[in-house]
Amino acid sequence: MLRTTRTIASSLAVLLVAGAMAPAAANAWQMGNKTNPDTSATQTQKKLISVQVYNKGQTSEDLKVEGNVYTVPAHQTLTIKAPLGTAVYVDSTGGEYQKGEVLFTFMPAMKDATVKFN
Repeated sequence: MLRTTRTIASSLAVLLVAGAMAPAAANAWQMGNKTNPDTSATQTQKKLISVQVYNKGQTSEDLKVEGNVYTVPAHQTLTIKAPLGTAVYVDSTGGEYQKGEVLFTFMPAMKDATVKFN
């Protein structure tokens, strides 16, 4: 009986010591795969705003935003979402703008606004 009590007491003591050390050991270990190495997760957290672009000209115009080209037909509106500070370039010839010219840059005050050109 004494041997059983001693075995239970020593087992309990080992469990208590291991339980007390576990939080300290867990904080000392490297994170390894627990962190998210995917950088796109941080990129999606950028503040996106939406701006409507209205082409009041007689011909369609191409606009380049972050490397993507969008065509805005004559007398039509196109909604573009982009992060703050993104420049919108004219990507077509003709009209009153030259190809490569900055039409506008996304700013906080432009949220849900309509930009008219031509």
